[in-house]
Amino acid sequence: MVLKLKDKDRILPRLYEDFVSYVEEISLIEERYLWRNVTVYVDDSNVIEEFLILHSSYHSGKGSLSAYMTAQNTSTIREFADVLKEKRTFQTHLQTATEADLVERFMLWLNKNYTARYCRADASTFKPHCHHRESVVRLTLQNVKQLEPSASPLFVKRLETAPIYACLNEKGELVAMSGVGYLTKKSFSISYTETKPEYRGRGIAKCLTSLASEPLINKGMIGVYAADITNLPSLEVAKDLGFQPYRDLKCFFN
Repeated sequence: MVLKLKDKDRILPRLYEDFVSYVEEISLIEERYLWRNVTVYVDDSNVIEEFLILHSSYHSGKGSLSAYMTAQNTSTIREFADVLKEKRTFQTHLQTATEADLVERFMLWLNKNYTARYCRADASTFKPHCHHRESVVRLTLQNVKQLEPSASPLFVKRLETAPIYACLNEKGELVAMSGVGYLTKKSFSISYTETKPEYRGRGIAKCLTSLASEPLINKGMIGVYAADITNLPSLEVAKDLGFQPYRDLKCFFN
């Protein structure tokens, strides 16, 4: 029987067994401003083998749910599915190492899927990229609303601890952005990577990702870069910067 875990720190040792694959989950628990919207379900509170972590948020009155599940026991998966079913009206994104046929069997409403490839980089593999730095600024609490008026409160909050960089064109307009989305004591993940179509193919995303990654990797942290396996340009950025393939995880959504 699965149960809700009240003490968040109980699951951290389990997650740190693989702080590359679980970088998002660890960050959700370590960063207290994120934790208040997180719920953790486990199969056994004493020996945590299987778990379901939920992070809920609301935008314009609509709920969205990020879910992370590690489970292989059929009965546990069925119980986790019952938990998710109660929130099936939410726009849900589930990332899991669970066999796809079991997810499809018990979570019929999550009828779309893709595969995310996780890549990792450390001081021995990372290759900095220096082009375009003259057009780059780091986003701060002072300039973010001017450069990115649609920035959400959560995005702005993360600027306090996680480096995110933007490339500006000759008019001072933001044309590309990339930086750290999740940050833990041992690892970080690159997120927010986006370049306007007319500026793609110039190495801008590579430069921004490099700037965000280099200081943290120099501190001995592990960098994580995840992308849809069909997004070849994004994976090429990762490869050029020395992020090496680590693990593929299935993602389901509605």
